[in-house]
Amino acid sequence: MPHRPRLYAAALLGVAAVGVAALVWVTPRVFAGSAGDARGVNGVSLINNATRTPILGLSPVTDGTVVDLTRLTGTRLSLRADLAAGVDAGSVVFTLTGAKGDSLRRTESRAPFFLCDDYVDCPLLATPDAYTLTAQAYTGTRAGGAAVGVPFSVRFSVTDRASATRPVDVLFVGNSLLGTVNHVTREDTPTLLHRLAAAEGRTVRLTKVIHFGYTLRHTWEDGFAAKALSGSGRYDVIVLQEYSTLVATSLPTATSTLLNLYAPTFARILKPGGRVVLFKNWALVNPDPFDSRAEAKAAIDANYAALSAALTTPNLVAPIGDEFETVIAAHGPSFLIVPDGKHPNDTAVYLDAVTLYGILFHESPRGLADAYLNAPVAAYLRSVAATAIGY
Repeated sequence: MPHRPRLYAAALLGVAAVGVAALVWVTPRVFAGSAGDARGVNGVSLINNATRTPILGLSPVTDGTVVDLTRLTGTRLSLRADLAAGVDAGSVVFTLTGAKGDSLRRTESRAPFFLCDDYVDCPLLATPDAYTLTAQAYTGTRAGGAAVGVPFSVRFSVTDRASATRPVDVLFVGNSLLGTVNHVTREDTPTLLHRLAAAEGRTVRLTKVIHFGYTLRHTWEDGFAAKALSGSGRYDVIVLQEYSTLVATSLPTATSTLLNLYAPTFARILKPGGRVVLFKNWALVNPDPFDSRAEAKAAIDANYAALSAALTTPNLVAPIGDEFETVIAAHGPSFLIVPDGKHPNDTAVYLDAVTLYGILFHESPRGLADAYLNAPVAAYLRSVAATAIGY
């Protein structure tokens, strides 16, 4: 039975009680000593300094990550420390050590916290080697005050030789925003992604738990995700797509679902080095309960960032909603959204698929096939996606 009416009523009750301004949930700040052995630095992102954006798929950097320079559009790279939810730090001390003996130590006292200062290139990140990075947050500037949580440490490598691609196992959990099919080939976003990857000689092994009208909590409670999350299969990537308006209007509910229901399964179902992709939804044509689409987008941005920071499992936010805004600003909502004001049209399904391809395979989607779109439109969408994910 669809759950949309129940969710919508709950959302309206929340709006009536607290008002729209309160829908953006702010996590309490955490200071040294209040988090025990929790991390202060939750992860590090590989940054494309040319575009000043994280290179998604390689961010967050996890143990075993291979930075293949042959797949990147340039070597202007840096690393940024990402703080855990609620952490208020005055500085971060970075130590990067290479197996060949090169090393770099730096204290950054200005947020955001970068290994080589704000968007300054780090030459070691373009130098093939095996590296260990440690990052420790402190309450004061220049490593003063108390340490915030335990040190974050990660091992990764940089190579200038094209690395062999292996099959990627992906679990998709979501609803109609992932499951809507295009009208030409009848493929939804995961299936189109599979075909685009195959055309490039890549293999994606799909597991789909997609139920129209469902929240992630309802998918869990109705038992649809149980088998996929049992540990009988393991995944390189888990893509989670929440109900269209839930994260923007009820972040505590979305956070509870993610942390209390799904997150406890990640240790048994993610492969080493695996990560979670949070599919950031787009602002609907009708922004209710917000006064404008701009307000809805602001809540989406703030709350997905908070949701990502709250999750200790390596994760990234797929910037689908950001790409929608780029395209809509130039061409209007109907270029991507069907007349119901909510669901993706054929063009949007393609945009979503090429974005996820770039994230899964750590490379620019600019050279992918046009699929069922005409060449200029497909090339434009690939360019939007590539820019958004750091290429």
